[in-house]
Amino acid sequence: MSHHFSLPPEIDEIIRSFIRRHKRALRWGCLLTGMLALALVAVVIWGTYRGALRLKDAVKASVAGNIPAIRLPLEWEKPLGDSALAQLRNKYQFTSDRKLLDPLDRIAAPLLASPANSADRYTLFVTTSKEINAFALPGGTIVLHRGLLERARAAEEIQGVIAHEMAHVQKRHGVIQMMQNFGMDMAIQKIQGGDSRVLDSLIRDSGQLLVLKFSRDHERAADDLGWESLERAQINPQGMENFFAGLNADASTGSVPVIPLLSTHPAPQERMDRLSKKSPTLRPADYRSFTQEFRALQAGLGITAERQ
Repeated sequence: MSHHFSLPPEIDEIIRSFIRRHKRALRWGCLLTGMLALALVAVVIWGTYRGALRLKDAVKASVAGNIPAIRLPLEWEKPLGDSALAQLRNKYQFTSDRKLLDPLDRIAAPLLASPANSADRYTLFVTTSKEINAFALPGGTIVLHRGLLERARAAEEIQGVIAHEMAHVQKRHGVIQMMQNFGMDMAIQKIQGGDSRVLDSLIRDSGQLLVLKFSRDHERAADDLGWESLERAQINPQGMENFFAGLNADASTGSVPVIPLLSTHPAPQERMDRLSKKSPTLRPADYRSFTQEFRALQAGLGITAERQ
């Protein structure tokens, strides 16, 4: 038994009459609706195609190690650096001893006051750790371990390390390295427009910034830019070479069991040879002297004249 739905005669007649009177308008309405539907489908197909092309480019960039082509906004660097600094504070004790920090600030001042760095803000911190290590964090935070300051034999060696770390910040090496480590996951999130998810992921894993090992290209670039910064500030740049060469010598002889700075800032002989070939542009007498500031720093570190 089948049942057929039918309208009451008077309603059926009203509908048929409306269709007869507005047949032309209804025909155009159906046509326009169909065209809009086709346009919507075309937009969806085009968007999918464009997304596939962007994903293909991201895959190529990932394979080529060029994920930094997906650029991160500069304003993201400060929260990244702050997050990594907070993790360092959980691991190390930071000193507030002005007898140590004041002479260090005076040693670093010519670099921080350089016109080339006027657009960047750097903040120096010192931990009480005896490790020979330093960290350059996105946003301009530079952390030095007490062990590194104690290892230095001249103010120019400390300035060389600071200039090198500043160069890593200026070149955005930490952020670039993080992006390369995240690889395709980060690329896909960026492609999908998930900027907030990308930033959240980076902040969550900002601890990677403390153990990243910079590439040889990054180290060379930091050496070159750091050297230029030292020259502009009238600081003898050979201090940079002397410090890293001294660490290399200690590591090769085994006089220092572990040098953390070399694990994150590799200094192979090729890099040392390259630094040794650089020539200062000024005569030694034309560079500024920081002997007084260095002695004050050593006094703040508790290094007596007998140990110097």
